[in-house]
Amino acid sequence: MAQAASSAPAYICPMHSDVRQPLPGKCPKCGMALVAENTRFAFLRHILGNPLHLAVMGTIMVVLMAAAMMLVR
Repeated sequence: MAQAASSAPAYICPMHSDVRQPLPGKCPKCGMALVAENTRFAFLRHILGNPLHLAVMGTIMVVLMAAAMMLVR
């Protein structure tokens, strides 16, 4: 019986690995959707699924590239 309970999927927050729940839902710390444990690239899928996240990541990349170009001169 203990083996059946351990094979049940646990759901974790991509940002807070200490948040574990037996059912899908939202993280109580940040509100992100919980993903099944051992899901590969869950954080990347989460970012790509939201246009606001894409805009923020794009802006950060442009700012970092501009700062790097200023340092090289």
